Amino acid sequence: MKKILLFIIICLFMITLSSCAPASRRFEIIFITNETVGPTDIYRIPNNTKNNIEQLTFTPNMGKYQLLVSKNGGEIIFNDDSRHIYLLDTASKKLVDITNVLIKYTMVWDWFTMDWSQDQKQFAFDNGEGLKLMNFDGTNKRDISIPSLGENPNIKEIEWSPDGKKLLLVLEETRQVQPGWGLFVYDLASGELNQLTNYQAGCYESKWSPTSQQVAVICQTYAGPNTDMLGPSIIHILNPKNPGQSYGNLALSSCWDTSWSPDGKQLAFECDKGNNQEGLFIINSDGNGLHEVKLGDLEHPPFLRYPFWSPDGTQIVFVAGTDYQHTNIYSVNVDGSNNHPLTHQTDGYQIVAVYPVP
Repeated sequence: MKKILLFIIICLFMITLSSCAPASRRFEIIFITNETVGPTDIYRIPNNTKNNIEQLTFTPNMGKYQLLVSKNGGEIIFNDDSRHIYLLDTASKKLVDITNVLIKYTMVWDWFTMDWSQDQKQFAFDNGEGLKLMNFDGTNKRDISIPSLGENPNIKEIEWSPDGKKLLLVLEETRQVQPGWGLFVYDLASGELNQLTNYQAGCYESKWSPTSQQVAVICQTYAGPNTDMLGPSIIHILNPKNPGQSYGNLALSSCWDTSWSPDGKQLAFECDKGNNQEGLFIINSDGNGLHEVKLGDLEHPPFLRYPFWSPDGTQIVFVAGTDYQHTNIYSVNVDGSNNHPLTHQTDGYQIVAVYPVP
């Protein structure tokens, strides 16, 4: 009798494991179609284990710029070609114009940039009049004065650190013969500003690690003196506590589209391998362990972009195809196994966010 009970308990345990395992690997994907002609809308793959796509917006040219997705995917904020800012509830698909909540004008400037805190309770934004913070409901708006940057610094990008304590700022320098973008970290508590990169290279697409201890940034040096032609893009991992210093053995060229693993220990990105081939790569956060993720039948695609880690760190979602207008969204295990498409109709896909299934 005891053996039978033990057998039943083991079976129930195995059934529980098998039923729970797939759930831990389920996630949702927010993406847009990056078409050159026609409407651009926001879409969602609500469950990566099923072949279905849900359209979230139905207005031409929505979802092109400044997309901010909440951690659970419940809310999306973006501005569009009409230079208005919208709040989208992904459950009801209700779209609300919140332009007047954020700024005192009826529309934002072309160079408007924004981000929100990890808890989605505060905004940081610049509408061409300097850096400002405010609560989500429009209250408690305040100016952030950074004297060393002048009255109205030209802020190109803002990214709030995951711990909520710092802002990563990409600033444009236009007074040089070769204009560039410098990377700065602003401490919200102390008001201290640290410069991570100089203006000699165009540094952009910066991303905090989940631990708020490191920053991945893409920089482009100029092809030569007194020219505005850019050379290869190079990925660096920077430590905000040591401004201006990157790992000496990390200068990955020509590479783009960095994505931190959920634990902040690894970085995924894609690189041009030459001969019309691009590859998906992973490196440890200390600059070691660089290796390529083999993609099976999709090996060496001509176009590969927008890698994102799954929330449990076991898979990477990415876009690949013959060119940027003829792609599909794929998912692959970190070890290169089980590479498979999540979409089955080629388009100009651009992944914006990946998050756990609620």
